[in-house]
Amino acid sequence: MTTEMGSGDLMNGDPRREEARRLRVDPGMSLSELMRHFGVGSATLTDWLRGIEPPEWTRRPNAKDHLRRKAVELRQQGWSVPDLAAEIGVAKSTAWSWVRHIPLDSDAERARQKQEHAALMNARRWDALRAERDRRESEERARAVTDLGEITERDILLGGALVYICEGAKSKPWRRLDRLKFINNDLRLHRLFLRFLAAHGRAADSLRYRVHIHETADAEAAGDWWAERLSVPRDQFERPTIKRHNPATKRINVGDDYHGCLCITVPRSRELYWRVEGVMDALESRG
Repeated sequence: MTTEMGSGDLMNGDPRREEARRLRVDPGMSLSELMRHFGVGSATLTDWLRGIEPPEWTRRPNAKDHLRRKAVELRQQGWSVPDLAAEIGVAKSTAWSWVRHIPLDSDAERARQKQEHAALMNARRWDALRAERDRRESEERARAVTDLGEITERDILLGGALVYICEGAKSKPWRRLDRLKFINNDLRLHRLFLRFLAAHGRAADSLRYRVHIHETADAEAAGDWWAERLSVPRDQFERPTIKRHNPATKRINVGDDYHGCLCITVPRSRELYWRVEGVMDALESRG
């Protein structure tokens, strides 16, 4: 064991230095015990004991070494910092300092399990919200039907004129169009428009129909679909208008639910078109 004396000790000749060094070796007293025994500070004691290895029992083992190893193992398995911190019982900041050099592997089994669990929980939460939304929607729609009561001819006139002004072809100062031509993809609007026409003596078999649809869909099947649901003659349908598909456009209206738009043309409907414009004039002037 090395026991050289420091220059400071040679100058002051403090006899406690050698005693302190002896007690440090045998029986192996700790620094705090030696400071209390000699009544000196840590700086003095450190100088006295320079060159002497501390007793083995005073070497405090790192109690968290095994936790650090566990944290690293979990991280390598795809565990997130909050999860592994909770698992091994340390603060998230501590866990992060241990594993920050290991990027989270999103393809690891644990990460996939977390993603699947999060997706499941999210779906369940949204299922509950959708169910509540659907319930409220059903109640509100039923309340509207009750509040509206019986539909009169005046209601049909107003409703038909409004949907036509929104979705039908209109006459312009630079392009005269004194007839009704209505196009839309909403089945309900077509039913209302046909009811409006029937109230003015225009039967379904006096009208012309044309499907406007993308080339990627079945135009003939779409025509059958519209004719069946509107109860209109299929032989009154003209050749469909096919829209060329643009691959750069990401369309959502695809699949079995896509039936294109239906255009209803009303021959010899100049006076009826003027009537629609008159309804709008009345709504504007009396509003």
